[in-house]
This record gives sequence, C-alpha cells and structure tokens, in this order.
Amino acid sequence: MPNELLVSRLAGRVATALRENGEVVELRVEDGGDEPAVGDVFKGRVSRILPGIQAAFVDIGGGPDAFLHAADLHLPGEALPEASSGEYDAGDDVKRRLEGRPPLQDRLREGREIVVQVARETLGGKGPRVTSFATLAGRYLVYAPFAPFRGVSKRVEEGPERDRLREIVHTLAPAGAGFIVRTAGRGTPEPAFHEDAARLTALFRRIEERAAGTGAPAPLHRESGLFLRALRDAPRLALDAIVVEDQDLLDEALEYLDGLDASLAARVRVHGGPATLFDAEGIHAEIERALRSRVWLPSGGTVVIEPTEALVSIDVNTGKNVGTARPDETILKTNLEAADEIARQLRLRDLGGIVVVDFIDMERAEHRNRVVEAFTAALARDAARTKVIGLSPLGLLQLTRKRTRPGLRSSLTDACACCSGSGRSKSADLVAHEALLEVRRLLAGLSPSRVSLRAPPEVARVVRRMLQSPRSGIDADGLEKIGVEEDDGLSADRFDVRAS
Repeated sequence: MPNELLVSRLAGRVATALRENGEVVELRVEDGGDEPAVGDVFKGRVSRILPGIQAAFVDIGGGPDAFLHAADLHLPGEALPEASSGEYDAGDDVKRRLEGRPPLQDRLREGREIVVQVARETLGGKGPRVTSFATLAGRYLVYAPFAPFRGVSKRVEEGPERDRLREIVHTLAPAGAGFIVRTAGRGTPEPAFHEDAARLTALFRRIEERAAGTGAPAPLHRESGLFLRALRDAPRLALDAIVVEDQDLLDEALEYLDGLDASLAARVRVHGGPATLFDAEGIHAEIERALRSRVWLPSGGTVVIEPTEALVSIDVNTGKNVGTARPDETILKTNLEAADEIARQLRLRDLGGIVVVDFIDMERAEHRNRVVEAFTAALARDAARTKVIGLSPLGLLQLTRKRTRPGLRSSLTDACACCSGSGRSKSADLVAHEALLEVRRLLAGLSPSRVSLRAPPEVARVVRRMLQSPRSGIDADGLEKIGVEEDDGLSADRFDVRAS
C-alpha cells in the first residue's frame, strides 16, 4: 500500500496525517499562532541567573521567560567544542560543550542581550527551552554553524550510499561549520547538497545581520509552519503521494518545492470529491481513537496509555485474549503485538519524555528478549530520537523519546473544567458533605431566616438524607430554614448556597 502525506484543515488549523503502508503513523495539528516554536530564533535579554542549577532565564518577548542551560550557552569569542570522531551523539556533544568552561555566572550577566533558538516549546507549565547552538534545517541538510561535526543521518544505513554522502558532506562550504545529511538526502545528486548548503548559510547571515541591528527582545527568524515542515522533512524516496485539501494548500506546496525538489512536487495533488479529505480517508476516526486511553490489539489484548506530568505510563493487558492451553505463548503473543502498537502510538500521539511500559510478566528470558528486540525494531521507524533503557528489576521497560512540541492530546483537548485534568470527579457524598458544611457556616455566622441550596439531583438527594440524620449537626430550628432544590444545570461537583 502507498505511503502518503495527507494535509487538511481541522477546526481552522492545519493538520497532517502520515500513512505508511496504508496505516496512519503520525498525526499533527498546529495553531500557527505567535507562540515560540521549535526552530525560531530570537534576540533575548537575560532576566535571571541561577548559579545553583547552572541555568539562566531569557526574556524573548511575550509569555514566560525561556530556560537556558549552561551546556546550551555559546558566546561570541568562545572556542567551539571540538568535533567528535565517529557518529554524532547528543549526550557526548553536551559534555564537550561543558568541558573546560567557567561557571555560568562567570560567563553571563543579567541584562545581557544574546541570540538564542527555541529547542523545546512551552510544555505544561514550563516555558520554552532555548540554546545558543542554533541549527537550521534544509531539505537535505542540517546546518550547525557552531558545531563543526559533519556526518550522515543514522537512518541512512546502506554502506555505499552512506560512504558517498559522507564524502559529499566534507566538501561543503563554509569550512569549520557543521553539516549533517538528512534522511531525505538518500539518493540525491551532489549539486543539490551544495545548493542547500548555500541557502542555509545565506539564511544564517541574514539572521546575524538582523541581530546586529535589532534590540532585545525580538524575533529574528521564524521556523516554517507545520505543512512546509512536513514537506521539508518528507522522505524523498519513500513518499508516494502528497494529497492536500484545497487549491491554496496546493499552491503553497508547489511554490515551496519549486527549485527545491521537482520529483516531490510532481507527487502533490488536490483531493477531489464532496467529502473532506480527512472524512474520505477515515482520518477523523483515527484522531478520535488517538485521544482515547485504551487501544485494542488484534488478539483481544489492550494497551492503556496515560500521560502524566512526570512520564508516560503504558500498561499491557491480555484483555479478551484468553489464548490456548499455553499461557506463556498467549502472553508472548500479546506482548509482541503490544510492542509494535506502542511504537506506533508514540509516533501517532507524539508522546515523549520518559516512557514506562508495563508488559505482561514473562517468566522465560528468551521471551523477554524477543519483546525488547521487537520493540526496538518497531521504534527504528520513528524519526524522533529514542533510547530504550531495557527492562528494570520490576519488569518495566523504560525508554526516552525526544519531546520538543506538545503532543496530539495537548493540541486537541483542554483540561476538564470539573476535574482539572485529573480524570476523576468528587463523589456525590463528598459534594453533599461540602454543601452541608457551607450551610452550617451560614447558619452559625449570619443567622439567616432562610438558606437555599441548589445542587445536582444526585447530590441533592444525598443532602436530604444527611439532613434527616441526627448527626447532621443542625438543630431543629436550623433544619426548618433549609430548602434543597435540584438543578440539572449544575455539573456533578458544583452547588450553590444562598442566605436570605
């Protein structure tokens, strides 16, 4: 089945769906507002320095101040970290940035203006995270002016092609700057890399010129929107079609791809028919399923996904899969199905950070190894950087997935006004108890002639029952002053008490 990128509009926002072999593996929705986005470059002003955690906060204009760690700070005149030999490793790169550097408070002062790039968007109550080591992504290359490493994406695994790309990347100008060949560069002729490098270096020069003539805080460069990023990041040889909702999106795609990738431009077409693109292709149903916590497996097992503040918790259950007479084989089959589905769901929902998976307990070591290997292989299809830590002594599989933007749930849902996002609401008994306490306070403090209590029907019934109890704490005179009314318009944990 074909690999397709579908682009539509959802509630006034651009939405994309990526299908691989006919299965939806990524769903993205973006507002396109003024909030700082990954890749945006700002001239900011240092507002606060925190020596205890070697970090600073930077005012980049509007919203919460951005967080800057010492490892992400590079100032003009400082020596660049040495390039590593072999494959690029983000963890090693951070260590090299800190080697031999003085403490942050000796390098930076409050009020100083610095150029930073957003590395992670605002997530939850945390402001954006920024870095001085800016990178600019092109169609085939990532340009890193402050990191001299040159290499090839690990996803390009073919030996001869990898060797060819490695030779090309070392010929790119300017010398001393960093370039990494993206996966989209596989099979691309050499001149396209030099053109991409020239575009990126020219863009960086324009950013530097704006920075020199602009006061802080101010934006210097805005990253492309969701649709153009999807085109830029699209695998050149693995995408069979790009289907867009309307003529405006088609014109936008062709204008962007003109002179950049003619072969990809030839695969862009407009959806036809009375139904919307996402309706016709069943994407709305996929979105609905992706917002649920429970996912059913082919065998009848289930996967329950619960994002929390600290991590993403995932639980695997046999569910309806009662299997045969061999429970170990039933458990293995369910876990193998879950491994593949969880990897897809992480991409689909764009979940990241720390992820903990509670697979069904397996007694045999070979079964545990098969599940970990299957899960690692399924994650290899994910463009986001992942690292599988392995099974803990408690049998929990731990991994990390790079998170830079809010996931699908954050983009399409709001915290419940009743439960504040906890997923739980107060019981009718507890709400009735709180209402009765408020009634008692009014009777004791104001000595009113009448107290009216409005509550949801279930809560009102519990209040009446409590008032009939000798332990209500209200004497006979007080009981005569209380009127209880049922109100269907109130949510389950709300009530209204008035004295007159």
